[in-house]
Amino acid sequence: MNDRTTRLLLFFIFAMGFMFVWDYVVVRPKREALRRQQAKTRVERKPQPQKKKTPTVKPLKLAEIRLNGYSYRIDLESGAIYSLLDRKHKAEPKAYIVKPLRVSAPPEVDTINGRVEGDGFEYGFGENFAIDFTLETDKPIQITTPLTEKGRYQRKDLMVKTKAGAFHKIRYKDANLKFRADTMLWFGLRSRYYLAAVSGFKGKVVSFKDGDRITLRLYPDGPQSFKIFFGPAEREVLAKFNPPLKEAFDLGGGWLGWMVWPIYWALVFFYKFTGHYGIAIILLALVLKLLLSPLYVNMYRSAKAMQKLQPKLKKLQKLYKDDPERLQWETMKLYREAGVNPLSGCLPMLLMLPVFWALYQVLQNAIELKGSSFLWVQDLSMKDPYYALPIIMGLVSAANAWFQPTADPNTKRTSLLMSAVFVFIFLNLPAGIVLYWLAYSLFGLIEQRIYRFILKSS
Repeated sequence: MNDRTTRLLLFFIFAMGFMFVWDYVVVRPKREALRRQQAKTRVERKPQPQKKKTPTVKPLKLAEIRLNGYSYRIDLESGAIYSLLDRKHKAEPKAYIVKPLRVSAPPEVDTINGRVEGDGFEYGFGENFAIDFTLETDKPIQITTPLTEKGRYQRKDLMVKTKAGAFHKIRYKDANLKFRADTMLWFGLRSRYYLAAVSGFKGKVVSFKDGDRITLRLYPDGPQSFKIFFGPAEREVLAKFNPPLKEAFDLGGGWLGWMVWPIYWALVFFYKFTGHYGIAIILLALVLKLLLSPLYVNMYRSAKAMQKLQPKLKKLQKLYKDDPERLQWETMKLYREAGVNPLSGCLPMLLMLPVFWALYQVLQNAIELKGSSFLWVQDLSMKDPYYALPIIMGLVSAANAWFQPTADPNTKRTSLLMSAVFVFIFLNLPAGIVLYWLAYSLFGLIEQRIYRFILKSS
């Protein structure tokens, strides 16, 4: 590796480190201070109560319905869904979802085999079920961005599927819209893991930014029947409720989205055999390491050949030290004659970047991995609370760099420095990403030792 390449790598490392430190030390405190100030301003702007007789507040009469690992709390008088407790994926209950609606139905009506006990409903049914409510309202039906959780990446998308087959995903910044629902197969709001969707509705829909959320207001044309889905954005769940909703199972990825789905299905495949997403991630790293092994073998061979060429390279550097262009030309000529490619070590790393990004998107958006634990890490979609995985990963990466065959000591020092920088970069990334990189680096270290043993034996 020449001096120019070394300087470029060092600049890249320090630039990434500076960006990370700047965000952590400068930008994040300002962002948190601004958020606290906005919350304080909202509190201060509350109207002062007038000196009037305080009216008696009628307590809410809430009923809890538990279905397949989820608990819904519904106001029996207004019909509003007040909270959802996701017991399956360890989520916390959150604010209002649908409001305000008035229920108009005969009391004690139960068309499904079961019983009404106190304020709760207890039904005996399997996977296929339906609960029908007759609702009357003189105000628009309002739906807000579904369940979000503190400490997690927040996603706020408006999704629309037209009857013509077009699917549109509108980000938060472009969410101020008005449209007719008559031409829509379904529309709804997607958070990181959850979906609130409406299908079969006829009327006007107004979408607008409401603080840090997106809110939909539905103005029905008249009496009608339509479906409202609120729950986890799991592909199987969505398909059972309404097959066209499957498109809401969106894992993101941008222009590299084509890489996300193979990674997701590979994880699901390994999970079916192991029953553990942590082990599935390790198996994914092993399979990718085996697939890329031929490239790494070529890289090791090229590194060994570069070591043998080092004396000749030093002679060329002394001979043409005052003529950089001639030195570069003679160096490349020497590489060609020896059949050495100095850039062969970059190809495996470049191929790993799309895989790394795809796995990151899966961990960010697939609810299946939410709450999946591994050893001391309780949730692979969150950072390691003890920072043990990033530190272990850094040590394994440093060992890889130390035993890497290289003719240039600057290359080894640069690789060791990158291992240290990676520790800081990975500190706040999802633990599943760190586990993947740790496993991949560990398999790489084993592969390297095996290849060195084979070379010595031959």
